[in-house]
Amino acid sequence: MYVPKFYNMNSYHHLYNRGVNKGTIFFDDNDYKYFLRKMKEYKEKYSVRINCFCLLPNHFHFFTKQLTNDHTIGKFVGDLTNAYTRRTNKKYDRIGVLFEGKTKSKLISDESYFIWLCKYILNNPVKAGLVNQPEEWEYSSAKEYFNPFIMNLTNTKEILSRFKSIDEFKSFIKIEEVRFSYSLLF
Repeated sequence: MYVPKFYNMNSYHHLYNRGVNKGTIFFDDNDYKYFLRKMKEYKEKYSVRINCFCLLPNHFHFFTKQLTNDHTIGKFVGDLTNAYTRRTNKKYDRIGVLFEGKTKSKLISDESYFIWLCKYILNNPVKAGLVNQPEEWEYSSAKEYFNPFIMNLTNTKEILSRFKSIDEFKSFIKIEEVRFSYSLLF
């Protein structure tokens, strides 16, 4: 089996996808919770580390690290989106695709982009007008960064190691200006 060169062990990737026709993919709290449960299941099954994530009503973002050489990120996100689509179609008596094609994957190799991507992902709900602060959004890893007693889905150590303190990280994340002209998106 051919494995794309950029899916190497210890490589970092920004994964993102949205609903077909920019439509809703999470219709209620139970949908988010199901997706998060499956996300935890598949990240463990495929040895994928999640550095940060955000689920919004019509799209999602993951900042991941591939821990093996066997294309596990593709399997992780493929199984996750397929399981979620099957469950959503059954729950809402619908048929067809839910997501707009395959999940996009961008290799992250630049150190400055590494922390900027985390900021971008965690501020998505703020930019969308859903909350005022990143940690107010229930369906992202912001709460894991802002509360050191919550350790669930995200490996916060990789990002936090780039800051002198948790307070420095919080200040960085909350700075008003976030470049949402991310040219690689949608």
